[in-house]
Amino acid sequence: MSEKKRVLLKAYIKPDLHARITKHAANTGLSASRVAERLLETGKYPDQSLNQAVLKLLDVNADQARLGNLLVKAINETSDGPAVHSMKRLLEDIRRTQTQLKAKVAGIKT
Repeated sequence: MSEKKRVLLKAYIKPDLHARITKHAANTGLSASRVAERLLETGKYPDQSLNQAVLKLLDVNADQARLGNLLVKAINETSDGPAVHSMKRLLEDIRRTQTQLKAKVAGIKT
């Protein structure tokens, strides 16, 4: 027999508390019940800024990947030695930055 992961709780609260919870829910994109649950678990309102920061870092990483792919294409199409050498150095820098971004995201998530 499996246990329920969540159960219904009916509670009466003051209108101002209800307004604060629903406002915070709207601001963070969470449901009011999830906000109330996290408030009871941690004693503070949930903060979505960390999740937003991770998403921004992942966006930057994707941009870096696109730039790297364009550089690889340019390297393959260019026969000029010094230009290719400069592009390869830039590509190495981009890949190193991507590795650092991935490590930061992994550190934030844990």
